[in-house]
Parts: sequence; structure tokens; C-alpha cells
Amino acid sequence: MLAATNTGVGSTSFSMSVAAFLLNGGAAGFMFLASKYQPSQLAEEQRTASRFHKLLARDIETTLLIDPRLRKDAHLNGVEDFMLVAQLRNIALAAEDRSEMHAIIGVQRDNWNKLCHMTVNITTIAAAMLAAMNTGIGSTSFSMSVAGFLLNGGAAGFMFLAGKYQPSQLAEEQRTASRFHKLLARDIETTLLIDPRLRKDAHLYMEEVMGRLQALDVGFPLPLRPNGLEKFPKVVAPSVLGPVADLTETEIPANNTNGWTDAIMKDLQRTADKLQTSDIAKYVRAARNKETTNKRLAVSAPVFAVVAALLSLVGCWPGIQLAGVAAGCSIVAVLVSSFSNGGQIGMIFELYRNCAGYYAEMEEDIQSTMRIPVCQREDGELYHQKIALQLGRRDQMPSFSSEEKTAGELF
Repeated sequence: MLAATNTGVGSTSFSMSVAAFLLNGGAAGFMFLASKYQPSQLAEEQRTASRFHKLLARDIETTLLIDPRLRKDAHLNGVEDFMLVAQLRNIALAAEDRSEMHAIIGVQRDNWNKLCHMTVNITTIAAAMLAAMNTGIGSTSFSMSVAGFLLNGGAAGFMFLAGKYQPSQLAEEQRTASRFHKLLARDIETTLLIDPRLRKDAHLYMEEVMGRLQALDVGFPLPLRPNGLEKFPKVVAPSVLGPVADLTETEIPANNTNGWTDAIMKDLQRTADKLQTSDIAKYVRAARNKETTNKRLAVSAPVFAVVAALLSLVGCWPGIQLAGVAAGCSIVAVLVSSFSNGGQIGMIFELYRNCAGYYAEMEEDIQSTMRIPVCQREDGELYHQKIALQLGRRDQMPSFSSEEKTAGELF
């Protein structure tokens, strides 16, 4: 920027040349050190080492909790219940490891968001300043116009990439995946501590948690390409947090055993209906509105930057004074980009979609639970209380009056 200004003022300034030399020399030194030691690679090495040390410790703890007859090098055929417990602990271990992986990638993508936002702002503001100075010196400087064109062009490229991949949304996806993998692991550990008479049937629970783990792997993929989530879907739907429930079976009435009563069944059915018609629809609608706003902002910011770049280039011809308009377009571009990326509109869209997915998964769980034999369900009163806590009900019961518009009070 100093070099372009030094060219545009008409006569070369020694002090500006020395300042530019020192700045470029210092930047070259920092770039050399960064390329030699690769700070991001060093950080990733330490995060990976931490992850595998934690995994090793959890593996040892899990192995010690498994019945000795089922450990490695055991030569006895274990009892089936012991085998199920061992399989459940393995799933919990895998879920914890997935949570650690998603947490690491979430931090990385959050850093991408901050770096991209800062780079776009600095580049676009520098281009606007060059265009403004190019207007103020009386005659158009070719070097300042070219510098403004390159800066605006580079900013437009960064804005396009940020609009396409939505770094804030990527970070939110990984945070959500980490949270639900942790929740799955804790769910398994908690279930294993509950008295067997109050648990869900072990075989059904085993299928359920395996389905939840696989659904989370599909719903929140680790790589960006080729299986990454679509950032601007044509149809906005709740995020997938669990397997699709089989609702083909008819609902089985309660028989006043295992804690299940007609009152609990009716209350849970009302809760499921209210979730479907109110809570899920509300957050899907909010996500759709944010997705529309985000799409417009993602298109507008790079368009303004490209217009500013073209005006900067055209303005270098004699007799054409467009540098002021180019500066205005650069300012508009940085404002729109700041509102989109700094305001994390993509993250808010993903947050609403995940809220809808949270309630959708709960509604499907209620529906599927009421379609299995009562003797294979977990205790009715415990399940009733669990649903109430997940909904954030203060009275610890899902029951709600007809005047309430939503079933959930958590969000």
C-alpha cells in the first residue's frame, strides 16, 4: 500500500521507500518462520496426540470394566448379557472418540471462519483506502488502481469461498456432532448403571444406540467434500440425529405394568403430536428464513467486491474518475460480508436446523417406544421424566395445557 501511494504522489519519497522496505522485510521473515515451522501443523500434531492418549486411557478403563471372560486372550464363551454389555461399552468408546474428532475439527473450522473474516475485512478496507486516496490526489495513479483491483479481486475470491463453504456453519456442525456423540456415550454409561428391571430391552437398546451412532456419522460427516452437508439446501429439513423410526407397527396400549399407564401413554402421544405440529415446524420455518437471508448475503458481498475491482481497473484510464465509486462499492462489500460472516448467519441457520432435529428425534423416539411391547420398554415413569427433562419442562412432566403453543421450553 505504501509502495502504491509512493508511486501515486508524483515524486518518490525516501522515507516511504524505507518504511516499505522494512515492512516487506519483516513480513518476509514472519512468512519464512511460518513456512518452516508450520504453526497450524504443530497445533494439529498436539491435538492428535492428545486425542489418542485420551483414547488409550478410555480403552484401558473400558477393558477393565468388561467381564474377564470377554477380554482379549480369554478362552471361555461369555454369557450373552456380558457380551451385550461389552458391545455397548465399545459403542460408547467409539462415540467418545468421534466426539473428540469432531471437537478438534470444530476448532479448526472456527479458526478458518475467524481468519477468513479478518482477511476479507483487511483486504477490502485497504482497497477502499487506495481508491479513496487515488481520488484525492487529483490525477489517477495506475499503480494504485492496479493495487486496488488486485485487493478487491482477492477479497471477492475469499468472499465467494466463505459464501460457498460457510465456515461458521461448518464449525457449528462439528460442535453439534461433538455434543451428540458425547450425549450418546453418556447415555450408554448411564443405562448400564440403571437396574436391569428398569432398562429397555438390552437387544433393542443395542440396535438403537448403534443406529444413533451410524445416523450421526451420516448426518455430520467429517470431510468437506464430497459428502459434506449442503449449505443452501432446496428443502430445509431437521438435522438427522438418530435412525428413522419404524412407525409401521401399530401402537401397543399400556397394561399398567413396568410403570406404563394409560395416562402416561396419552400424555406422551399429546407431546409427540405437539412437537410435530408446533416445535419442529417453528424451527424449520426459522431455519428456512435464515437460509434465504444467508444466500442473498453470500451472493451480494462478492458481487460488490467484483464491481469495485472492475471500477478500480477501469478508473486507471485518463479522463475516467471512478475511484470514488470503487471505494464505495468496497465499503458496501465489507459491510455485507461482515454482517454475513461476522454475524454468523450460517451458524444461526444450522442452530435452528439442529433445534428442529432435536425435537424431531425426540418425537420419533416417543412414537417408536410406544410401538414395542411394554415388557421390552424402559420403566414408564423414568421414560416420562426423561422426556420432560429433555423438553425443559419445569414441572418435570411433559403435561401441558391446551393454551401453550409449544411442548418444549428448552430453546
